[in-house]
Amino acid sequence: MQFFVEPIWSWPLVVLISAGLFALVLTTYRSQLASQPVRTGRWLLSLRLTSVVVLTFAMFRPAFQKSDSDDTPVQLFILSDVSRSMNTADMPGGATRFQAVRADLEKYESRWKELGKQVEVRQFGFARDLEPYDPKLTEGTGDQTAFGKVLEDLTREARDHRTLGLLLLTDGAYRAVPPFDVEPFAAARKLGDLQIPIYAIGYGSSMSTASLDLSVEDVRVDPVVFEKKLVPISCKVRALGANGKKIRVRVLVEDRNGKRPNESGTLKQAPSTQQAKTVQEIEVKHDNETISVDLSFVPILPGELKIAVQVETDENELLTRNNRRERIVSVKKGGLNVAYFDLARPEQSRIRAVNGADKIQLEFQEVRAGKFASQTRLDPTWFDRGRFDVYIIGDVRAEWFGPENLKKLETRLEEGASLMMIGGQQNFGVGGYATSPLANWLPVQLDSADFRPAGQMNSNTQISEDVKMIPTELGLREYVMQLGTGDKNRSQWMELPDLQGASRLKASNELVRVWAETRDKQPLLLTSEVGRARVAAFAGDTTWLWYSDGKSELHQRFWRQLILWLARKEADKDQPVWVTVNPSNCSPGGVANLNFGARAADGTTLLDADFEVQVTSPDGHNEKITPRRLNDETTAEFSKTSDAGDYWVSVLARHKGILIPYNAYSRFIVDARDLELDYPSTDHEFLKELSSVSGGSSGKPEELGSLFERLKQTKVGALNRIQVIPLWDNWWLLLVFVGLMTTEWYVRKKRGLV
Repeated sequence: MQFFVEPIWSWPLVVLISAGLFALVLTTYRSQLASQPVRTGRWLLSLRLTSVVVLTFAMFRPAFQKSDSDDTPVQLFILSDVSRSMNTADMPGGATRFQAVRADLEKYESRWKELGKQVEVRQFGFARDLEPYDPKLTEGTGDQTAFGKVLEDLTREARDHRTLGLLLLTDGAYRAVPPFDVEPFAAARKLGDLQIPIYAIGYGSSMSTASLDLSVEDVRVDPVVFEKKLVPISCKVRALGANGKKIRVRVLVEDRNGKRPNESGTLKQAPSTQQAKTVQEIEVKHDNETISVDLSFVPILPGELKIAVQVETDENELLTRNNRRERIVSVKKGGLNVAYFDLARPEQSRIRAVNGADKIQLEFQEVRAGKFASQTRLDPTWFDRGRFDVYIIGDVRAEWFGPENLKKLETRLEEGASLMMIGGQQNFGVGGYATSPLANWLPVQLDSADFRPAGQMNSNTQISEDVKMIPTELGLREYVMQLGTGDKNRSQWMELPDLQGASRLKASNELVRVWAETRDKQPLLLTSEVGRARVAAFAGDTTWLWYSDGKSELHQRFWRQLILWLARKEADKDQPVWVTVNPSNCSPGGVANLNFGARAADGTTLLDADFEVQVTSPDGHNEKITPRRLNDETTAEFSKTSDAGDYWVSVLARHKGILIPYNAYSRFIVDARDLELDYPSTDHEFLKELSSVSGGSSGKPEELGSLFERLKQTKVGALNRIQVIPLWDNWWLLLVFVGLMTTEWYVRKKRGLV
């Protein structure tokens, strides 16, 4: 046992404070006791000085420290992977990984017994959890390989015991979903801190070709599409052990004939059309290859629709559950088609983000400038009758369209299509539009004297300084300029960042309406109606700054409303009750986020509506969900997603106790995934890094014998238990101090000093 002190502050400071306290008591307290009998004065002074002694004692924080040695036997953990991926037969002689591990454990059993009487070998199996070792088990049964969770459990087993190390026998494939997805490297570091190294032995081939497996991965399709419009789909097909084979990939579409809103239909081959590419045949050239595939289909009817991409099953394929991936798409009625021509500049990337929102289907044609201008080939079919409802022209010169396309565009305007030109340095008058067929359509004055050859600027047509976009009094009353309700609308506009310059525009006639301007009254947004067409000219081309400044919602609202106004769709209203699910696809055990709401007849959101939300599982079980209010939205979460299949969400709404006569439906898909068998590949690099983090090493099965020899030579020091017994931080010292002060106060009270 050892005595030591640990002052609350530095030694000199504590000594100085203690001496100061004694001096203060001796110099000030004696004068107060001069009128008292000598015996009483000495008694009171002794009590006060003793209190200072106790306080000084506590400031030095004295304690005893003792240590004991733990001579219990050293333990060695051996963990065997019992997940289903261990059933892959890619070991020598056609054995499975599981069988190879069991064979090695039996083969080297005598080796670990040679480690000596002081080594206790503790065996476990593991998959999603640490579990007792079962010698009767004949194959892997675990549905996850949760290394982090297992190592975390093992840390508790190893704490306070001398441990030689952890021997991990596995294929190294980390597969885990919540709540078992504990970070494995963090758990390995904890073992390293306890000086418990991980020795990992990796089983299985790095590229398993023991069996044929075809799978569909990474299916991408726009979640909002339009009826009778081509819908592109991209995906990747992973082919394992299929070298030299030709495989077919196809699009399946749900047949909803005779199905109610909360019933799923059968997936059938998507009908082929002249435009759609619903089937593709690909040739596999390697044993392990991932091939990108582009498909498409044309939805016929509006509504929520399930589609799938499927690779045809090979007769030699054992695992087929990963041959298909499903997605949910929302097919909108009467899609609003927008053609947008512009250079590759920041503005176009943000404007294009409106694609898919509020019935808008925007297609972008990039136009090249400078020495690459000759490479631009505008598709003349974009100007065919009925192809597009709105045309947006960015920083594109008239000559780049060509006279034939401009004439066809004028014809589209005569038929009722709409047109908008946005700010730039090579359009309006500078770009030659004053002498083009569009001169009589745009709502701004176009002067042929402003023309400059390609690549040359005209500073007279540009506002060079930053400008604030401010709605006019007329604009504040228009649908396009509504960023907020009531008084908030003007303040929302004032909070947006300034535009970096703008085109200098003037109204072409008195019928043109100016909806936005600069502080010095320079027009920024001008609109008009010419014949059957609506036209607009917007002087700015840096609204992307709003997006970058965190005002993405306001940016998108402005551009959506402007496009809807051009297409005469601003009066369109969606259904009175709505619901969306994000994500539309999730893994078993994942969480689906539900968002829903209700609208009044005029389209305004009913913030005080009450909702009843119900989720129907694939087995037909109904469960009610409690909604919660979040700002202007109502949300809920659903996490009981263990079963694969379609989950239907229904929402019923009431406003002020009155039922809104419309139920909203949506659904999401829990993918039929088997984490262990969908992709039973190994990851020996993961094992190498995991063992390295803990201070251990990794190797191959044939190195297991030499590993046991090394472990025999490893020395594990005694575990010292250190116990600190503080003499100052306890109840009796506090009791002594309080007793001294109380006694002194009582004596002083009796003597009339208080």
